[in-house]
Amino acid sequence: MKLEQVCQTLNAYLSQKSIFRTLMPLASVLTIVFAVLSLLSNWIYLGSFVNALCFWGFVVGILLTLSLCQFQMLAIGLGLWAVDYAYTFLYNLIRFRSVAYGTLLYLVVYGLLAFFAYKKSLEK
Repeated sequence: MKLEQVCQTLNAYLSQKSIFRTLMPLASVLTIVFAVLSLLSNWIYLGSFVNALCFWGFVVGILLTLSLCQFQMLAIGLGLWAVDYAYTFLYNLIRFRSVAYGTLLYLVVYGLLAFFAYKKSLEK
């Protein structure tokens, strides 16, 4: 099964739910806004509720963007999320002189997902 078929099936499933159907036109905006808010939370304390909302909003935005097969916006959102983890990793490395392996793992995973989404966006 090709990725486009998975996206179409996911779109058909999410279109049945009224909340997701109303959020679908805002999918790429949600992804970018929540990724930027998460990146902004490195410098400005937004609170734990906003951080949790950013994470779950980002996940919903990624799912909706994937269901619409908007791979370029998916790559941008995942890239911003990877930049957030890159900043956290470098901050810990420089300030505390310690390697946060969990952050490094997230950086690699989100970076690779962003790269594969970008590569997929070039195929069309």
